[in-house]
Amino acid sequence: MKKLLPLFLFIALTCSSWAQFKIGFLAGANRSTIIETNNLPNWNTIKPNYAVIYGYHGGIISDIPLNSKGNLVLEPGVIYYNKGRKYLQKFDSAVSFTRDSSFKQQLNYIDIPLNLILKFRLSDKIKFFLGGGPYASFFFKGSEKTVTSYYDNTVVSSTNNDLPVGNAPGKYKTMDYGVNVTAGFEIGKAFLRADASQSLADMYQAANYKGSFKNQVIAVSLGFNIDIKTAAPAKKKVPEKTTPKTKKPKTETKKPEKIKDKDGDGVLDKDDQCPTEFGSKDAMGCPDRDGDGVPDKDDKCPDVKGLASNHGCPAKDSDGDGVPDDIDQCPLVKGNVKNNGCPLSVKDTDGDGINDDVDKCPDVPGLLRYNGCPIPDTDGDGVNDEIDHCKDVPGLKTNHGCPEKTREITKEVSEKVKYNANRIQFELKKAELLPSSLAALDNMVQLLNKDQSLKLSIEGHASMEGSYFTNLKLSEDRAAAVKNYLVSKGIDAGRLNTIGYGSARVLTIAEDQQAMNRRVEMKLSY
Repeated sequence: MKKLLPLFLFIALTCSSWAQFKIGFLAGANRSTIIETNNLPNWNTIKPNYAVIYGYHGGIISDIPLNSKGNLVLEPGVIYYNKGRKYLQKFDSAVSFTRDSSFKQQLNYIDIPLNLILKFRLSDKIKFFLGGGPYASFFFKGSEKTVTSYYDNTVVSSTNNDLPVGNAPGKYKTMDYGVNVTAGFEIGKAFLRADASQSLADMYQAANYKGSFKNQVIAVSLGFNIDIKTAAPAKKKVPEKTTPKTKKPKTETKKPEKIKDKDGDGVLDKDDQCPTEFGSKDAMGCPDRDGDGVPDKDDKCPDVKGLASNHGCPAKDSDGDGVPDDIDQCPLVKGNVKNNGCPLSVKDTDGDGINDDVDKCPDVPGLLRYNGCPIPDTDGDGVNDEIDHCKDVPGLKTNHGCPEKTREITKEVSEKVKYNANRIQFELKKAELLPSSLAALDNMVQLLNKDQSLKLSIEGHASMEGSYFTNLKLSEDRAAAVKNYLVSKGIDAGRLNTIGYGSARVLTIAEDQQAMNRRVEMKLSY
């Protein structure tokens, strides 16, 4: 930014052929997103989860006149922009352990617009302007943050503040370019403007699929201008013609007409509704003893400050509680301002510090966050929901509200489950089981049929390659494919739970070992 500022000033000064131009300083808020198109088969289900982000911007612009009237100007600028987009996907607890996943891209750019502006004078101090032109943009810093939360209250978060830059796949491009339009008002030296820009180049290249990524920004700015005067071109001297001296006729100078204010109240007679009486500016030059802006001649309560809407009299307050009758919900009963003029109940039957009028359990001591009721105990096991780890199933206080575990999965059975899980494979980038996986799944069917009390959790996992959310969706679909096969073989769907973790729980980060992360894990429980 510091290196670009002298260059900007140099261009503005050398391009100006008139005696004066302007430097403007602006700042404001902007709404940004990234317009993405691609050939992914499930893109239509992913796209609605993307949304705009709101950021800020600031910089300098210059008005360089292109004609003598100054209504056609060239406007170069140097402006910092905070761009990007965000993503949020929520999941159904009936089919997934994942509560929601979010992703946020914050990208910082320096934009250099070059607009052609046409100005229209609306009054002595107000101008409307409209224009547009190309811009160049330079990416210099950014971050990506991913947060995934699960229904077991687990939260997995990761932030990358060192985004890769370059022209290779998976990297952000250093330079962007596009077009923008602008419109706004100049009010004296201040201005209010709105800008919209659309990049024409791809600002990013996906690592494992073809797609187009273009920045789009809508911004609103406030700013002010500073006039810069430069030396005007010297005029050629014209030799004076010598003419015989003649006496100039005397001209009479008219004396400036005095501004009339007969009563001396500071309101000119042409605007004074009472030009012969000393009055108040707020009352259009008429007397106003109580200073409420209503002239005494129209004030039905001239000695008491009131409201113009009530003919200069104070608002009526029948019960004297300080709340005017027009907004008092209990105008004849003295009440409280916070309760819209109605009295507050001070009775607290159960002594829990919450008045009966807002206490939903007035006879039982409770807590404010439960509207005066005790902490609920959904399963009635004597362990309240806030500390009950199994709030829908009666359990023991010594086991955090969960039933006592009397059976455990043996090591031998766990090893069999792990062995079969490692043999489950899918078609590339799809959730379709390969025929070689069916023998392992049939083994799981036999295991589950031997003990009908067993339950199975099926977890899908993906590598770190490609889009985070594409991998998350693929991992969920693959876990669901395993469940559907087991159900087709007669296993009760209620005994099977599925969850997709995407790349949130990778086994390795080594680039040459990402195949280890693409897996299905299965866990038995009672």
